[in-house]
Amino acid sequence: MKAIRLRSLVLALASVTALAGASGSMAYADGQSLTDAVQAYKENRFEDALAKLQEYCAANPTDEEVYALLREVDEKVLVKALAQRGEHERLMKYLLGKARPSAAEQAADAAALKAKCDEAVTNADFDTRRRAAMDLRGGGELAVPYLVGYLASPDAATVVNAMQALRFLGQDATMPLSEVLASDDARTRAYAAAILGQTGDSRAAAPLARMAETDSDPAAKQRALEALAALKASGKASDLYVEAGLRFYANDPTVVEGFENTRNMWRWEGGALVRYTVPAYLFPFQLAEECASDALALDASSRRARSLLVRSILAQKVEGEVLKSAGREVPEALAGSMALAASQGFQAASDALAASLKLQDWDVAVECCDLLAAIYGKQDLSGHPIGDALVAPERRVRYAAAIAALIMSPKKQGLANAEKVADLAARAASERAQRQVLVIDDNDSTRTALVLELGHSRFVAAGDGSGWSGLARAKAMPTLDVVVVGSALGDSDNTVPSKRHLTSMAVIDELLADARTRDMKILVRIDATRESSAEVVQKFFADKYGEKVAGFIGTPVVATAALETIEAAAAQVELGGDRERANKLAVKAADALARTDFTCASWNLQVALDPLVEAATGSDSSAELKLAAVKALGNIRVGGAAALAKILAEGEGDEIKIAAAFSLGKVLATNEGTAEEIGALIAASNGEGDVAKAALAALGHAKGMTGEQRNKAFADHRLPLATKAE
Repeated sequence: MKAIRLRSLVLALASVTALAGASGSMAYADGQSLTDAVQAYKENRFEDALAKLQEYCAANPTDEEVYALLREVDEKVLVKALAQRGEHERLMKYLLGKARPSAAEQAADAAALKAKCDEAVTNADFDTRRRAAMDLRGGGELAVPYLVGYLASPDAATVVNAMQALRFLGQDATMPLSEVLASDDARTRAYAAAILGQTGDSRAAAPLARMAETDSDPAAKQRALEALAALKASGKASDLYVEAGLRFYANDPTVVEGFENTRNMWRWEGGALVRYTVPAYLFPFQLAEECASDALALDASSRRARSLLVRSILAQKVEGEVLKSAGREVPEALAGSMALAASQGFQAASDALAASLKLQDWDVAVECCDLLAAIYGKQDLSGHPIGDALVAPERRVRYAAAIAALIMSPKKQGLANAEKVADLAARAASERAQRQVLVIDDNDSTRTALVLELGHSRFVAAGDGSGWSGLARAKAMPTLDVVVVGSALGDSDNTVPSKRHLTSMAVIDELLADARTRDMKILVRIDATRESSAEVVQKFFADKYGEKVAGFIGTPVVATAALETIEAAAAQVELGGDRERANKLAVKAADALARTDFTCASWNLQVALDPLVEAATGSDSSAELKLAAVKALGNIRVGGAAALAKILAEGEGDEIKIAAAFSLGKVLATNEGTAEEIGALIAASNGEGDVAKAALAALGHAKGMTGEQRNKAFADHRLPLATKAE
């Protein structure tokens, strides 16, 4: 069977090729095992077929090797294998997911592709044109730019042939063809609209609706309306753009496929289609940003669109920081993402936070909190989503909201859950590194039980029941130490493979391949299958992945044994990155306490005293955290004088001693100082340099000084202006 036939089968099976991303770790697996498996399926020897299929998968064939073999297999045999369900279906799904041509074959030579397009449109022989059009499916969306030019031809036959070739591309043509609707040529727009209406692709609805609303040509407008009717789409174009953008943003696998390294975006520029390449990790958010921008061009008052725009920008910032934390290069343009998001205003940032909380998009919610703190202009925070963020299920969001609230320090009371702000900030200032675990398992009871056990121990744990969303979650969580993957992912799916249910092997392959997850430790929770015992399943994974899988968890899950396995895996991960992130958060919280308006009636700053003292004096606190905590103690003015006096006397370096002097003076301005605390300032003032100057100035704040002590301070530091006469 030719490659195009394999592609057709994959499309018919709900785009299985989108399900797996990574190539295997070993090249040149023995293809005879797969050939033998196919023959066994033909002869209904299903046990033999499964054994050979397992053997081939365990050899870690590359994507190109699998593609080269499966392209020659009769699609009926592949469907028969999938129909056996269980292990048969899971392994065949895995292989179909890997079956993709080499990069060289995918990125077909431009000249050859153009020649094939010309043949599909201009050849005099019908069968030749048809075969050429079918072959174009291998080039996918890359063929569209070479075909759309024919739509403006004055020759009706040429236009018909071009439209037929575009129809053969199916939904691969949707994204570039949607951009063609911006052509200056009305006939080209009309023909493009007609083709889009026949794709059945909902991604075309918003561009078609915009054309129906704004096109000045009656015939083109009518074609757009007919295409919308064919797609069964209705509504304002701006609303449809927002809905499409939300699906892109959510990485909905029905509109965003695959895990390739780069993806294509299309724009109509200078009377032609122009292709831009985008890193895959930014692709869904770039599409969402485009949709939001298009919606706002039609309706600048749309709060939903502007909220989506802000979230799309911040999501790209998050993705870039994840890669940067892993030592990878990121586009320099992402450095301006916060400023760009800020330009959309406080209301848009507030709406973005509300939407992020509703969708449990925690990373972006954290960024929204930071954004709101940066652009706050004394707005009334009554009923504001920052209050909801203070009680969000995710601790990072609660901390970010508390830090933002402290920086904003609203004069008017009314912020929901304001009583929690100081305590949360204090907890954040005390934050230290913790191990984090994600459980990807579609066995709900087992996943829930394991997450609860982990939560009761010293781990921060979360669970996900889908391979697809679990992968997306892992890639968005750079702090993860361990990922537990169920061995039977996808078994709950029906016979038709679903994009939402990746096989366990596809998940593991992608975790090992992606720069954001490859250093996480992977554990496999073993499930027996209809065909294989737990021991056989474990041996299969052990043989296939070797040391790349850090261990196995049996079923039923025994809490003690599972925790020991997870702890052993986590111990193999350096805590350096976790410590750095925890320290960054603690410093950020202490800095917010140093900046907040201590007169704000909404805060009970007393609860922050002990955590700040611990942060300022703790042996495991970084120098940066100690300095921030010392400044915070001076700002909140509720105590800590003894600790500050000790730091003033024994601190390492002038910078922290100077900060301790100023903070001690502020604390003693509102709290009666002891003789030891005042004495520390006096002793420091008798030293030299900037520390002595800071201590002397701080003495002016200390309300507990006696007259004799002030007299001595004056005598010891009297300005030597007079000179002794001869």
